[in-house]
Amino acid sequence: MNKFRLIVRKSDKLLGHFESDTPWAADAVQDISRCLSEAGYTLELLIADGERRLLESGPKGIQVLYSETIFKSTALR
Repeated sequence: MNKFRLIVRKSDKLLGHFESDTPWAADAVQDISRCLSEAGYTLELLIADGERRLLESGPKGIQVLYSETIFKSTALR
């Protein structure tokens, strides 16, 4: 299952993003992007490409302290 992030801008000002990793995320991102682009918003689609993790090793074993998804830019359909 892929994780998608849709970056939303208006007049070169960052407004926020929509992120989804549901089984229907690709369709949801396309629907949202279609509506927003018709309304004049600039969009950038990112797809998860990896993950960065901060680990701690201790007597209880290895624990994940922090994880961050790494995204790469991809074309909107």
